[in-house]
Amino acid sequence: MIRKAARRAAPPRKALPFDVPPQIDRALKSAADKVGAVRDETRTVAAKVEKSVRAAATNVRKTGETIANDPKHFVQDVVRTAKSDIEKVRADVSREANRIADEVARRVTAVVEPALESALHRLNVPTQKDLKSIIAKVDGLSRKMDQLHKPAPRRRARKSA
Repeated sequence: MIRKAARRAAPPRKALPFDVPPQIDRALKSAADKVGAVRDETRTVAAKVEKSVRAAATNVRKTGETIANDPKHFVQDVVRTAKSDIEKVRADVSREANRIADEVARRVTAVVEPALESALHRLNVPTQKDLKSIIAKVDGLSRKMDQLHKPAPRRRARKSA
């Protein structure tokens, strides 16, 4: 008999002391939903593993004579199979978690960078692009001034014979 866990409602979210842009809020909700899906999948796999173990236990009862001859071997097989299944699930969950983290980071970056650039622009803070442009102009003017103020070439004094 497999018991299904009752799905608990998410705890109410506390209001943050600052405004969160809607795009970031949606990205976080999407990530939470995906993590929930991975959690549900993990539970499904765990239920399947439990079912396999129970089936194996039932088979042990049915084939008691065979197992009675070498019970240690049977237990080692069950443990080995369970470890293998757990390792597969761990690898799958890890891979999915990394993919979700990369996706959330990409989405947050896509939203935050333009918002930050816009805020800096409103505060009249030059961007890196603006600074590079100004530096290039100053360097060009500096070269032109150096050319205008070059000292006259010195003439060598003639040696008298």
